[in-house]
Amino acid sequence: ERVRRLAAAAAGLPARAVRVHVLAELPRLSNGKPDHRAVRALAAAPPPPRAVEPAGGGTDQLCRLYAELLDLPEVTADDSFVGLGGDSLSYVEMSVRLEELLGDLPTDWHTTPIRDLAPAEPVRPSRRRVLETSVALRALAIVVIVGSHIPVFTVKGGAHLLLAVAGFNFARFHLTAGPRRDRLRATQRGIGRIVLPSVAWIALAGAVTGDYTLTNVLLLNSVLGPHDGPTQWHFWFIEALVAILVVATALIAVPAVDRIERRYPFGLPLTLAALGLVTRYDLPGLAALGHVPSAVVVFWLFALGWAAARATRTAQRVTVTAAALLTVPGLFGEPFREAFIVAGFALLVWVPRLPSRPVLNRVAATLAGSSLYIYLTHWQVLPVVGPWSRELALVVSLAVGIGCAALVRRLPAMARGRLRAATP
Repeated sequence: ERVRRLAAAAAGLPARAVRVHVLAELPRLSNGKPDHRAVRALAAAPPPPRAVEPAGGGTDQLCRLYAELLDLPEVTADDSFVGLGGDSLSYVEMSVRLEELLGDLPTDWHTTPIRDLAPAEPVRPSRRRVLETSVALRALAIVVIVGSHIPVFTVKGGAHLLLAVAGFNFARFHLTAGPRRDRLRATQRGIGRIVLPSVAWIALAGAVTGDYTLTNVLLLNSVLGPHDGPTQWHFWFIEALVAILVVATALIAVPAVDRIERRYPFGLPLTLAALGLVTRYDLPGLAALGHVPSAVVVFWLFALGWAAARATRTAQRVTVTAAALLTVPGLFGEPFREAFIVAGFALLVWVPRLPSRPVLNRVAATLAGSSLYIYLTHWQVLPVVGPWSRELALVVSLAVGIGCAALVRRLPAMARGRLRAATP
């Protein structure tokens, strides 16, 4: 095992990709040189069978699951999901897989060491499940967004609800108890996982359709314009989210702010939400001077979600819920749209988990985990499929986004496989 891990570290591969064979000596050719073909044949041989593990998720089994889903070479029983760099994207699949092994998970499982998650006795499988509310809201919101854009139905507010959920997840997964450098590394990695696929897809779609400009590709359209085109606004949500995450990361990068957040984990985001109301209500009159970037207007929603994640006492939950009730109405002048956002936010604050079933968990996890790619790609699906059938356009949009997300997740393993095949 030690040799396998050392070889994996030297090659930059996950430990599960390395197979160790104990030999008396290396196969050699008649001239005494190593027989590379015979060595490669060892790698092609089927691995020895593993002992069958009991259901219920022992510590070793959980460590392997963490290593597999987070693509890490080594995971120990003292590691936790957040400590290993898990974020809101990998959280969805991890929570579903863990629940299949362990049943109901504690609310703080993502910060709990693996050894404390492993049950003392095997867990009997059950058809009863619970679904994290944040995951359910992400799945619901992306369906609502795509369905309303077609439109199959008109239920607006999904993108703004997602901003609150993003703030909630920012606090849960990035603002850990670790040192500031670890926090910054986690937030930068999270931003990269949004920016890189977004830039790549928008550039490709713009080159093919001509619908997008360089400012779209750079995620700066809401700042630099143009603001009056029929398609340039398509990615406003991603632009706003990235800009807000960059600002939040810059704040945490300041040592004094980092210390304040640790001392006042609820007070800081609530203060930021209050400051965000200045632009929410446009008190400086910026709209009269020209276009106001979306991130400036909706920052308070992200900060409220952040505060919701830090609301551990009833009084704090009442405070953030009241803040949403008082500030969301009037944002659009559309009561149903605003009620949808407030209702979703209240669920996030007060009902951390919803009763569910295994199949619902799988569907919700797939939609939530693919939500970025569904949002990116559905704009190109709608013009092609929409004229034939709106309902079909919704299904195809979801399927294309899910397929793209699955492909992106497989790319690192595919690249490593090609590299191994090309190495003599």
